[in-house]
Amino acid sequence: MWNFNRRACCALVATGVIFLGGCRKSGDTTPTAAPASASSPAQLAPAKEERHHRFPSGVSPLIVSMSPETIVVRDGHAPMQRFSLTYEIKEPEQATKAYISVFAQGVGEIQNFDVDIKPQSQIEFLLDASQADLGPAVRFRIHCATSDSDWYTMGSDPSAKPEHPGVRKITSVYPNYLARGQGNGPVSIDIRGEITRECTPQAQVDGTTVELQNVVVTDREIRGQLLDSDFQGRPVVPRRFEVKLVVEGVGMRRADVYNLDFSE
Repeated sequence: MWNFNRRACCALVATGVIFLGGCRKSGDTTPTAAPASASSPAQLAPAKEERHHRFPSGVSPLIVSMSPETIVVRDGHAPMQRFSLTYEIKEPEQATKAYISVFAQGVGEIQNFDVDIKPQSQIEFLLDASQADLGPAVRFRIHCATSDSDWYTMGSDPSAKPEHPGVRKITSVYPNYLARGQGNGPVSIDIRGEITRECTPQAQVDGTTVELQNVVVTDREIRGQLLDSDFQGRPVVPRRFEVKLVVEGVGMRRADVYNLDFSE
């Protein structure tokens, strides 16, 4: 896995970290950027119902929201983009450190920076993942006598609703990501969903049709293999970044994870 902390911190210092109350000048050479806001709690948006504190007692971090809610990815790379993030920390007096970590399975940590230990805060920051290879978009579809499924992208959220209600549904594809070097040789693929024995699989890598090898079809499952060359020797990450708010204290480390989905 690659660690882009040093590059990411340099990018933050060079471009400036944006505060809601003002901006740090790009000429500031402070080695550690801490993109924290001085916004008062009254100015912050309330937490969405679907996001709540995981820890009923003690220190509990929570990423309330991010805007925008997706990150643009083109050809396996995400150019530098600006985000607003609202967070909460319950019982912050027990914490000694808080930071944001942006992580991609199959690649590693993309970015890391400290934030203020506050009950509520809102920050703006630049997320630069342009040097990380996030891999191609690998998609699968099942073709059956009566109907086809929508395209399912490897590493996407299996709980997402189908694009076209009423069509056959792929419920999962395994593996959901490939680390660099993991595909040395044929990669076994397992597709599950509303599958019957007469169905056949279709596959694409970045929009180019590839053939699934050694296919075995049973009810509710298709097994096959893709060649290492189909992935161009690149990793394939889940189609999201994990944005983590990590809080540490004496003998304690707790984190909340926000899934920042790719827009491809």
